[in-house]
Amino acid sequence: MLVARSGTTVASRSRSARRPARSTVVVQAELPRWPLIFKALTDAKIETISPQEAKARIDSGAWILADVRLKEQHEAGHPEGAVSVPIYETIDLAGADLRKMLKAFMYKSNGVNPVDPNPAFVEQLKAAVRAAEAKVPVQGVITCCEAGGTLKPSINFPEGKPSRSLQAAYRVMTERLVPKVAHLERGVFGWYQADLPMEGDYTPDLGRTPMAAAEPTLQRLNQERGYEMRPEDKPVDSSKKLWPW
Repeated sequence: MLVARSGTTVASRSRSARRPARSTVVVQAELPRWPLIFKALTDAKIETISPQEAKARIDSGAWILADVRLKEQHEAGHPEGAVSVPIYETIDLAGADLRKMLKAFMYKSNGVNPVDPNPAFVEQLKAAVRAAEAKVPVQGVITCCEAGGTLKPSINFPEGKPSRSLQAAYRVMTERLVPKVAHLERGVFGWYQADLPMEGDYTPDLGRTPMAAAEPTLQRLNQERGYEMRPEDKPVDSSKKLWPW
């Protein structure tokens, strides 16, 4: 199970009879490799729902649509009613430590936007749930990213296709953040293709991400490139690449 930024209370014992001092140690762990996430989600029978079903659940007020893309991507355009809960954040080089600077250099050399796991993901999701529960009790969260990924095995992807929204669904499930979690089929792109309401100026990004280095987070971001295209889809400009990943 992933434990991201969990607080562990450690007591420091004193020879005197005074009350022991306490300190908080913050631990941030990497997500497991995709095969482990895939197995956990499929074993739990996590739902992948259509954009139309997602909209019906959101309209009921009992479900939240969590847009786990970068905050910048959400602000550019997103499904109507979605809340921004990014699972990654762009690395801010201003005041960055050596680790982040080296990571940003490696990402940029691969043509990828430099990102780190968002340490506030859990807190931001809990805040979104609290805001929604001011009106209606929340039953679950629907996670969405750009292209969605899939839990459906295929010849090319025998263990499905990883995505940020499936990673987020894994975290919501394993950290028990809400009673139920579902995953949006084909992501924001699928919502757009279903002609459902959008906020902002959303443009699909069909640009190709270059092959990436073997760093785990970079591998996951690289694997999720590409959309599931269908014959009935609206045409899009394949020459545009808005986000380098």
